[in-house]
Parts: sequence; C-alpha cells; structure tokens
Amino acid sequence: MADGLYDERPRLYDAIQSEWAYDRDVDFVRDVLAERGVDPERLLEIGCGTGEHTRRFAARGLDVTAIDVHEGMLDVAREKCDRAVVGSDRADEPRGAVAFRHAGLPDPDLGDAEPFDAAVAIRGVVNHLPPSDLDPAIEALRDALRPGGVLVFDNSPLPPAGNRPGLDVGRDADGAVEYVRVAHHVPTDDGRLDWRAVTFTPDGDPFVDRRRMTPFSDDRIADALAAAGFDAVSVADGYGPDDDRRVFVAVR
Repeated sequence: MADGLYDERPRLYDAIQSEWAYDRDVDFVRDVLAERGVDPERLLEIGCGTGEHTRRFAARGLDVTAIDVHEGMLDVAREKCDRAVVGSDRADEPRGAVAFRHAGLPDPDLGDAEPFDAAVAIRGVVNHLPPSDLDPAIEALRDALRPGGVLVFDNSPLPPAGNRPGLDVGRDADGAVEYVRVAHHVPTDDGRLDWRAVTFTPDGDPFVDRRRMTPFSDDRIADALAAAGFDAVSVADGYGPDDDRRVFVAVR
C-alpha cells in the first residue's frame, strides 16, 4: 500500500509534526522509569520515525537502538543524530550511542542484541498493526526486555466508525503555507480503518498516501499484555496535558 509521506517525503512529515511535544513524551518515559526504580542504559525504540524522540533519549545518556520500517524516515533520523554529534557545543548532543535498524513489529529482528532495560513505541505504533499481529508483537517486545524491564507505548484514540474529512493547513514561522492536507478515516469490512490523505505543497504535485490502522480497545491491549506475562500494568491518560492517548506502562 503506497505511503507517499513516510516513504517518500519524511521532511514534510517533520513539517506536519513540528508542533508535537516530543520533550513531553520523553520526560514522561524518564519519569515512569524513575518511579519504578529503573535507571536504564539501553533503550529499544520501535517506530522511531525521523528521530525526534531518538535524539532526545540519546541526549539523556541512553544507548538507543531505534527501528522503523520506512527507510526514508530512518535516513532523516540518522542525519539528525549525526549532525547533533558533530556540534559538540549543542544542548541536544547525544551522550548515548544510537544504532538504527530497518525493522518493525511483530518481528523486530534484533539479531544478537542483549536484552534492553526499557522499550518504547510512541505515537500509535501498535495501531499500525493488523489485529492478528498484536499478540505476537507484544510477545516480541517482552522477549526484547530483561527481567524487570519496562515497556511504554500508547493506544491512539482512533474513531472505529471512521470520521469526516478534515483540513489541515501548515505554515512556517513567517506565516507562509508549507502544506495543505485533507485526511479521512474510512472504516473497512475487517474492523480496521483506511487512513487516506491528499496533500498539496507549494513546490510539488499533490500526492496521495494511505495506510491501514487498527482502533484497538484498551481491554484488548490489556489482554495481550497479560497473555505475554507482563506485570504491574498501569494506564495513564496521555503523556501530559492536551494528549488524549492512553499510555500503557508494563513491567516484564
């Protein structure tokens, strides 16, 4: 299924997500790990995208293994982290090592990697999975963690019955239009959503991208965590203010 945004225009993705509170998400993860007495050295990040969370985790001293299924996103993420390393006087200079892998769930293919202290899948990563892949994905994340390791991920509040088309206009700091996007969730016969978008940019032809999403219930995710043997599962109402995601925190 074509995906003109993730695969071909990752820098436009960054423009669309430029106001996302990445620091808030990373601070949430740091705080929940501290609350559970976990002082992580090694972190697995699933669905790293263009590396905004990645570089922030590395700047906090973590050695990060970051995976994504989209090569275009990984290319930008590598560039960001490499650039931060070169600028030694920058506040966002990674102090931890970063390794990128072209991989994803339900089989992250981590090779001979040692078990991780923590794993994160931020911003609806699991919602990209078909329903049948949720259980093996959660099991793979359990296997990637050391005993006592912590998994943090969110469940997006997707509309199971779909929604009406919505218009999003993005502008740069000077007020000039960077893109105009019309997006729509359409329900499918298998209980999933077909996310469809048409995007217009000032210097390119309009393009269409689409992807399948799954609106998992919180109970379905809790059942998958229990079946995989996770303990001490808690659920938070978002990573912080103005975030309507449900965030699961589970201990292996």
